[in-house]
Amino acid sequence: MRCVHELFEEQAARTPGATALIHDGERIDYAGLDERAARMAGLLAAKGIRAGDTVGVHLERSTALVVAVLGILKAGAGYVMLDPGFPAERLRTMAEDARVVAVVAARDAAPGAFGVAPVHIEDAHGARPLPRGAVPVRPDDIACVMFTSGSTGRPKGIASSHHAITATLTGQTFASFGPGSVWLQCAPLSWDACALELWGPLMNGGTCVLHPGQRPEPFVMARLVAEHGITSMYLSASLFNVIVDEYPQVLDGLRELVVGGEALSVPHTARALERCPRLRLSNGYGPVECMIFLTVHPVTLAELGDGPVPIGRPLAGKRLYILDEDLCPVPDGGTGEIYAAGAGVAREYRGRPALTAERFVAAPTGERVYRTGDLGRRRADGVLEYLGRADSQVKIRGFRVEPGEVETVLTRHPGIDRAAVVAHEHPAGDRQLTAYVVPRGGDRRAFREAELRAYARGILADYLVPAVFVPLDALPLTPSGKLDRAALPEPGPATAPAPAAVSGTVAALCALFSQVLHRDPVGPDDDFFSLGGHSLLAARLLGRIHTVLGVEIDIRGLFEAPTPARLAPLVDTAPPAPSAAPAAPGTASGTLPVSHAQHRLWFLDRIGAGAAYNLPMLVRLRGTVDPAALDDALAQVADRHEVLRTVFEECDGSPVRRVLSGAAARPPFRQLRIAAESVDRAIEREARHRFDLRAELPVRATLFTTAERPDEHALLVLVHHIAGDGWSLRPLFRDLSRAYEARVRGADTAVLPPLAVPYAEHARHQLDRLGSAADPHALAARQLTYWRKELDGLPAGGVLLPRRTGRPAAPGPAAQVVVRRLDAAAHARVVESARARGATLFMALHAALATVLVRAGADEDLAIGAPVAGRAGDGSVEDAVGFFVNMLVLRTDLSGDPTPAEVLARVRETDLAAFSHQDVPFEDVVGALNPPRSPGRQPFTDVVLALQNNARAEVALPGAEHGVEIVRTGAARFELPGFAHPAPFAHR
Repeated sequence: MRCVHELFEEQAARTPGATALIHDGERIDYAGLDERAARMAGLLAAKGIRAGDTVGVHLERSTALVVAVLGILKAGAGYVMLDPGFPAERLRTMAEDARVVAVVAARDAAPGAFGVAPVHIEDAHGARPLPRGAVPVRPDDIACVMFTSGSTGRPKGIASSHHAITATLTGQTFASFGPGSVWLQCAPLSWDACALELWGPLMNGGTCVLHPGQRPEPFVMARLVAEHGITSMYLSASLFNVIVDEYPQVLDGLRELVVGGEALSVPHTARALERCPRLRLSNGYGPVECMIFLTVHPVTLAELGDGPVPIGRPLAGKRLYILDEDLCPVPDGGTGEIYAAGAGVAREYRGRPALTAERFVAAPTGERVYRTGDLGRRRADGVLEYLGRADSQVKIRGFRVEPGEVETVLTRHPGIDRAAVVAHEHPAGDRQLTAYVVPRGGDRRAFREAELRAYARGILADYLVPAVFVPLDALPLTPSGKLDRAALPEPGPATAPAPAAVSGTVAALCALFSQVLHRDPVGPDDDFFSLGGHSLLAARLLGRIHTVLGVEIDIRGLFEAPTPARLAPLVDTAPPAPSAAPAAPGTASGTLPVSHAQHRLWFLDRIGAGAAYNLPMLVRLRGTVDPAALDDALAQVADRHEVLRTVFEECDGSPVRRVLSGAAARPPFRQLRIAAESVDRAIEREARHRFDLRAELPVRATLFTTAERPDEHALLVLVHHIAGDGWSLRPLFRDLSRAYEARVRGADTAVLPPLAVPYAEHARHQLDRLGSAADPHALAARQLTYWRKELDGLPAGGVLLPRRTGRPAAPGPAAQVVVRRLDAAAHARVVESARARGATLFMALHAALATVLVRAGADEDLAIGAPVAGRAGDGSVEDAVGFFVNMLVLRTDLSGDPTPAEVLARVRETDLAAFSHQDVPFEDVVGALNPPRSPGRQPFTDVVLALQNNARAEVALPGAEHGVEIVRTGAARFELPGFAHPAPFAHR
């Protein structure tokens, strides 16, 4: 028999280059993961971790987490997941009961609360790898401790061996884990299903895709299935029901799905199989004490009827018995308690010998068996059926809940005398906890639900916090003095005043809240979670918002804005919900398409734009600067933002992108020591550097140090616009600052997490979302129809502005800069005046510029260009460096001598309509309308207005007191570009 890490190591030796792990944009092969885990094991060994120890893991779901747990196993220890989403008191209890000797955590976390030494995951990068087999580990040694609800008010830790995991996930036929299988890891980290999704593929040669964040989000799951070709998935029965009801597209493309944790719904199963007839759907059963599954039953449409869905036969190496109260076998067809034996049965409840002896017992045959507390029966064909519980334990959203744990916590509150917790069916189809409480002193009027709920949330995991609190004068008792659960009143709807009248999006959201929560009425300020909402109901609500309102809101948005009134602005500003993306045609290092914006920049570069599309960013520094650390930090930024290590080659007359790696991917960096009087001229000269995009990375940096004052520096980071825009300054300098700081303090240089959506993936999604212009229903075709109508008849060929005598017909790139400043009072008056007329600052500036141009002699049928960010509605790319900008043509009629208010009204209508059709690329508009061209001039207009209102770049480099300056290159992209900077602004 082999241990978990040994099976992984053997697989890494067989297929070192195969992809083992995917998280966001990061792919790690087996060899790479093995090497990282070996370094983690070496770090743990150096910290004194020995065979038989238990180590806590306090990390979000990430590649770092997988490296940590694999490294712990290599070091001979067992791991316990300390989910950062749990309350601190619960985590302390878990760490104490598991007897952890150290906690692996990120450097910026605070694991000191556990009372043991922290081990920083960042330090593993520089550790010496622990050789394979350096620490002897036996298959019966503890691999992990998993916690579940405990009836005494304290969670109980289930200690399971390596053999329990390997016997369940190797040599079985209930699912495919080998090469070609791609599993999604989305179960909560504290579940044994996490071991299924992680160790199943990693021990057998498959690929594991990590779901971002701590909560599974169906929208994200659908995207991951499409992007990575996920073949296999596990879902709790509650989440499965939500997906079938609201997000059935998640199932498309799957080969196999195992559902477990609760009784499987027959109607939902039938609908799933009808939609996906080739899907292998199985019903899995097994408590945590028996490692994931005891039985797995493939379900077919033909066998679905009125009775429960069978749970199947025992897996290889596992044995199940149906016994009566005397531990005697129950005949087939009879009801008894399910006992489990054989492979997978846990060793103990950690530190709880009495509880261990109560649940792990000896059968009459002398065999050690686990008493599950579940009722079942065996059919004549040997197939088992699950019939419920023999005690008060319940399942809530796939989590095992002992009501006694919740009751104990509630009665510790000084205002509560007694408490009883039961599970009720929720009208949405799942179950929720109801707490019946007797306030201390018996005064129900003194009961404060909000206070008790907050108290419970500070101690209990969210699935243990009751959805409803019902105050009673006393708990009903039986004649023997026990709680009479049957006499507890049904929780009724909370009485609340009639909500204020609302309309629009708020009214629609109130209705959707009411539908999902089955509560009426719901007011604009009612909190979704205070009304009994939870993560699965949140998923249902977001699905209804997608269907009814046509936008996509992530679950974090709902948690941060949980009322209709607060959520409505997010809905109103959210982009239209895209359809699921098809599977990616290749990897990020292949020839994925360049974005439309990059294609435009590539073309302009080919026709001689020169330095006009350089983005020179300068930071002046004081104090000691480590040039080598800056060099390494810039390389790490390029590693995170692949667009910075991309070259643009030509194939059949079009650009293709090639992402470099290794030494070739390191951006040029140099330090120059020059006289103080020459610094500014040297900066200007370097800012005009001409990039060769075919062979040169689109980023370079120079550190200028004054010869007379060696503690004064100027760092120039030069990026070609094909790889960055104004929005990019913030993430670029934030990442550079963080990487530099980590490098200087000697920490692991790999401090920058992978991007949620790399730039290349955004480019592919953009193409998919727009569709073909030849398809009349596609977004591209609809928006091109608007632009054809909007720009039809626009004056072409005529001069926009009066031209000075002797001025060339084709303007050159040389430009002069004129700066005009408005003081704060004038700025405020402009903003206030615009808002009073329903307009924005940009619209007011547009109206003013148009008026000035017409007075200067421009045509009254006026077109002005306006760049738009191209990502403001896509939160997934806010942290990405890249060129997302699109150009809009704003055509306004100023004929008839309009008043300023009329000009602003006309401009407002023009801008709103244009912004609603901003997705189709500018070059596609040019191609479709084919306007007359003139050498050296832009199509449609040579006047551009840009409002530079990007977020301020955060710079944390030594002595960087004045932020980022944009160096002027003296080259212009348009004849008359206008830039407005609202104060305070980041760029000068």
